[in-house]
Amino acid sequence: MAGLLDTVRSLFGLGQARPVLDAGQAERIGAEFRRRHTNFRLLLTAGKRLLSTLADMERATKDGRVFGMTFLRAGATALIVNALRMVQHLEALAPQSAAHLKPRLQEISAKVEEVLGRRRAPACGALVADIRSLDATQADLMGARLAELGEIKNRLGLPVPEGFVIGACAYELFASQPGLREEMARRIQSLYGSGAGASDDQPDSVPAIYGADDAALAAMSREIQALILAAPLPEPLAEAITSACAGLMQTCGGTHLCVLPVSLGEGQGFTGSYPAQYSVPCGDALEAYRRAVAGKYSAQAMARRLSHGVPDIDVSLCVGMLAVPESSTRGTCSSSNPAASALAAGLEPEDALRLAELAKRLEQGLGAHARFEWLQGPDGAFSLLRCGPEPAPQGPDAPAPACDGDEPALGRSHMEGTPVHARLCELLELLSPLTLPAPEDAGFRAANCHTLRDVARLAHQRGVDAMFDFGRSQQDFSERQAKQLWAGGSAMQWWIINLEDAFRAAPEGKFIRLEHIDSPPFQAVWEGISAVPWAGPPPVDARGFLSIMYESTTNPEISITGEFDFGVQNHILLSKAYVSLSSRFGYHFVTIEALVGERARENFVSFQFRGGAAEMTRRERRIAFVSGLLSEFDFSIEVKEDALIARVEGLATAELMNRLRVLGYLIIHTRQLDMIMRIPAQVRLHREKILREIAEMLAAPAVPTSSLSEAPKD
Repeated sequence: MAGLLDTVRSLFGLGQARPVLDAGQAERIGAEFRRRHTNFRLLLTAGKRLLSTLADMERATKDGRVFGMTFLRAGATALIVNALRMVQHLEALAPQSAAHLKPRLQEISAKVEEVLGRRRAPACGALVADIRSLDATQADLMGARLAELGEIKNRLGLPVPEGFVIGACAYELFASQPGLREEMARRIQSLYGSGAGASDDQPDSVPAIYGADDAALAAMSREIQALILAAPLPEPLAEAITSACAGLMQTCGGTHLCVLPVSLGEGQGFTGSYPAQYSVPCGDALEAYRRAVAGKYSAQAMARRLSHGVPDIDVSLCVGMLAVPESSTRGTCSSSNPAASALAAGLEPEDALRLAELAKRLEQGLGAHARFEWLQGPDGAFSLLRCGPEPAPQGPDAPAPACDGDEPALGRSHMEGTPVHARLCELLELLSPLTLPAPEDAGFRAANCHTLRDVARLAHQRGVDAMFDFGRSQQDFSERQAKQLWAGGSAMQWWIINLEDAFRAAPEGKFIRLEHIDSPPFQAVWEGISAVPWAGPPPVDARGFLSIMYESTTNPEISITGEFDFGVQNHILLSKAYVSLSSRFGYHFVTIEALVGERARENFVSFQFRGGAAEMTRRERRIAFVSGLLSEFDFSIEVKEDALIARVEGLATAELMNRLRVLGYLIIHTRQLDMIMRIPAQVRLHREKILREIAEMLAAPAVPTSSLSEAPKD
């Protein structure tokens, strides 16, 4: 028998000593791992930006904002650019997977271009337009936010100050002065000089600022703004602005201006992307216009365009100039809660009632909740300066996009029924649906990517797979690279792969101590895992137990013994700012992924949860149970049968860390809950218990990892 076992071991290489890597080999493999990690991180960042842009386009179908074809083109461009970046970075990780995805991305891009290309951009119109002549049809000439003000003033009859708009054609005239645009473009192009693979024949290469040199960007911002402030205004433009100011003063008397810059080709919040200028004398209107144009090249605005793939040449600036009293009060208001704005501004009760009435009329006119900036003059009258849709609610109960004739959940948007709204819905059919099956399904492959979201989903998963596969393939290196976690005085069934800078002290043989892991996102997950000891499976009803027994004996993917290779399943990829945990808990599978670093706009937390041993009905109810818990913590959620994808972003670092603690807790305490999903009383009790324990965990101060009394042994 001993001889047979020796033969088996020899066939599979078991029991044989592995060759020891020399220092040069280890360094080369380490360098390759770091290269892969950099591409993996950039793939994640591009995917995050793609999903953010896509979500904004989906919200635009229902939130009442005014938009034009420029919004569609800018959004589609940003989506395609970020999808291309994902595939390019995947190419550095899994060339064959990237090669299969490229044709699908090209086909989808061609279809998007066909939808966008049916309508030419409108011919250039007047340099300056009176606000009394504006409506939603001029969004591509005068800016969506300013065209929206025209709609509010002229169609809804709401109080908006008199004024005029210096449109996109005026910007083109100014920017096209001999040498100005060329010089700005030359300086901006230098940002691509050290980007990955940048060259003249690769215009889609990653800009250097994608990695971030804030000092260089700030210096370039100052140089470009100085060029703009020194440039003369073309005579026709200067005359048009001066004439419009004179007419405004004649209409309104001695007045000051509120200067509102709005860009074409960029996503806009309710206040637009650029700060307003207040109390500007009409005699300073020309200089105020230059300042507004220079604001397009602030460091923050340039970084936003570069990171979202918005070409600078596609961004024209429109500037509204509204007549306002020199002495006035301003505030920001949500139509769903005007009392908060009134309280913050210290308004008298009667003024608060008038503000609430204005908010109600605006919401009724737009057909959606709105946020707006208001002004109250010396006479006590209110007027609107800027407005836009209130950010859409997140989570499983958020209303779906209002396409294909559906009524929006918040009321009928006045954009619905217009050609540009129909075009947006048509675009989203190519961009938004997720049609791929689960990753373990045989149909999860490039040939079945029908939308841009499919391409992004497959690229993301193939990137994750490639990172794991590389660690597993380097068997000799993994002795140095994959370290078993040592915590609480014993070895855990977790293997840590240090991508870059996650260890503050050297591993001890094959182990890495918990307190030596310098990765705050991982430590937050671990705090959740260890916060409350698991009490074991809940009391199970007979039907639940029989369901599990049946599935365990008929489903080949489930082992009732629970024996599986923890060494393969429970790897964690770590850097100081990144964690990717993929594991099997009992009968279900979980993935936690997070990037929480210094660049706040890139940070996110995501969670995937699937599987179970009970029949499908119980598993679906368990997914609904977990979804309900996550919705309490602002996660956006996608559910497909017994699979859940949850994500949160845009929060402060401390809040993201708390979300990771919540996820760490949930992966431990939602085990085997599918057994009780047909018992409402137990479901209710477990929900209350979980939320209570999470609240206690989040309220308690974080406990630093302490030195362990017992040293790990090989």
